Amino acid sequence: MKHLKIETILEKRIEKIDAALINVRLQLQPEEIRVFRIKIKKLGAFLRLMDSAKGHRHAAKLPPKMVKIYQLLGVVRTVQLQQSYVQKTGSGQPGSPDTYLAYLEGQLQQYSAEVHQQLKGLKPLKKAAEKIIKLLPKQISRAAILQFIHLEGDALAELFTPVFPSDKSFHEARKLLKNLLHISPYLDMQIKEISAYTALATYEDIRELTVLLGDFQELHTVINSLHAAVSKIEIEDSEKNLLRGLEVLWIKDRENLRDRIYGELYKITASGRTTKHPVELQVT
Repeated sequence: MKHLKIETILEKRIEKIDAALINVRLQLQPEEIRVFRIKIKKLGAFLRLMDSAKGHRHAAKLPPKMVKIYQLLGVVRTVQLQQSYVQKTGSGQPGSPDTYLAYLEGQLQQYSAEVHQQLKGLKPLKKAAEKIIKLLPKQISRAAILQFIHLEGDALAELFTPVFPSDKSFHEARKLLKNLLHISPYLDMQIKEISAYTALATYEDIRELTVLLGDFQELHTVINSLHAAVSKIEIEDSEKNLLRGLEVLWIKDRENLRDRIYGELYKITASGRTTKHPVELQVT
């Protein structure tokens, strides 16, 4: 694939990021944050593919300030996630975790203020496009794309090798699978032809697994965040008991998800690896 086509894909991805950033400026709502972060991840997946074929050691990266905003928005999303889980799970419980919710609201205001501070004077990503383009390869061959996909498949297989993969492996596997979905629109092949496993033969197969892994990661994050927060704030015993009750429910849900994931991974690995074929990039 020639440099012009690579450049066109990059420009389209950057346009979508700038559009999503406008919505984030207007309101730091969960959906706007989610969409912006997904756009960033899609560009990141594309740049990883390009980096595999470049002839120099300089990686094409986003501007540091844009990376900082992405990270801060991740923190804001985590706080919003905690609020959502507490309100959703706690609605059927006696009492209310007012101290914890107040703490979360304070955290949300603090990090939201940091995001708005970082957004001041931030130029559209389009302004940095020229620097990124200069670091991209002049072309990427079918063989290079094939090699990249094969190595990603090997990394996934290594994560799936243990009978009971770790929680960290769940997270890493989800990132690899999401990256595959992110670059798939540019590849002149069906999902089943670039997927690492026969059981992951369709977009829906991979999406369902990433959703399952994502639900697990959310609960894992909420539980860990609760532990971290409770160690920092003073809470009445009655509220501590309520929060312990929520934690028990979340842990139970997380373990149920873990068992489901183990079952899915067993079926996936038992299906065997797929055969890879050369591919071509497409502009969408």
